[in-house]
Amino acid sequence: MAKQDERVVRLRQKYGAKAIDSAARLHPHEFPELVEWRDELDPHYTKLWLDFTYGGMFNRGVLDERTRFLVLISQFVVLDEMEELGSHIRSALAHGVSPREALEVILQATVYVGYPKVKRSARVFREVLSDLGRMDEITKTQLPLEGNSAGRSLERERATWSVSDEEFPRRKELMKKYGWEGISTGLRLQPHHVHTVQRTDRVDQHFLKLWLDFIYAGMYTRGILDDKTRILCVVGELVVLDEMAQGENHIRNALMQGATPREILEVMLQATVYVGMPRFVRVMGVLVRVLEEQGRMAELTETQLPLPDLAL
Repeated sequence: MAKQDERVVRLRQKYGAKAIDSAARLHPHEFPELVEWRDELDPHYTKLWLDFTYGGMFNRGVLDERTRFLVLISQFVVLDEMEELGSHIRSALAHGVSPREALEVILQATVYVGYPKVKRSARVFREVLSDLGRMDEITKTQLPLEGNSAGRSLERERATWSVSDEEFPRRKELMKKYGWEGISTGLRLQPHHVHTVQRTDRVDQHFLKLWLDFIYAGMYTRGILDDKTRILCVVGELVVLDEMAQGENHIRNALMQGATPREILEVMLQATVYVGMPRFVRVMGVLVRVLEEQGRMAELTETQLPLPDLAL
């Protein structure tokens, strides 16, 4: 322990306490090794990287730590980045994320990247939980086989729909055909949902029923994550996947579910640490266009953080 303490003291003296203490707090299980390999290879790069990440981006405070870690977990799943995933699951659990919430982010990613990446991610998750002796927190918090469907009511949900019957004249017909549960969830969460339902009804009704039951009547109603947090994770996934069409849809959905423009932008900004700048530049343009269309740009321009202290 004394030798490790000496290593930490050396790094603090060399790179500054702010970044080193932040790295040690966020990733105690892999510190100081997290920094030392960079320090050995290129100290100048290490200083730039630490000041940007642990000294800067990870201390902004726009997103609470729970949300930031959940977004990161979701991004590593869709990126198929298993080494970082295991590390950040450990850090997330150490900073207030429950095992069930972390697993839910992984499972929800099935909707956007399919089964293989989620299978690998779930294995990493299980290894981490087993190593920590916390698997009982998963086995004791499982949903019933029917999920939350028993507590749903068409009449209660009707008041939450964002699309009127005039905008969706086939609503009753399609609800009778496919069941109301999946279509109702789409009407609550995603105004564009009605167009997808009607297009798919024309080309493959069998698939549409399976899709509605799996995603909209199933995955999106599990209730383990609140909709705002779940959709912020989706925005983060779509940023790193460089998927701008769905990115715009989910930016709009996040705003509808109470996410602020500043929170949505922060998800995009944080992604630059892991996937660089080009994707951020593209998705920032989408966000600005949506906010200008909705007359909400002031919610970004008037909520900027102060400039960092650049004093030498």
